[in-house]
Amino acid sequence: MTHFFDKPIDESSSAVLLDAFTEACRQHEIVADSRDGSDLATILTHAYYKGMTSAEALAALVSNLVGK
Repeated sequence: MTHFFDKPIDESSSAVLLDAFTEACRQHEIVADSRDGSDLATILTHAYYKGMTSAEALAALVSNLVGK
């Protein structure tokens, strides 16, 4: 069985993830280096490797989770 974390994060995926993370932190007032920021980064990474690869889809996920 291959796990999502067996795949390397390439330049393209890291840019999408970083942009989504940065924007989510800004919009929802999450401190990037806080526990909430760490949890958010984990959720976004899991979602990305499960197939949610667009910035819009990741942003919608965060909005649904945060409820704002």
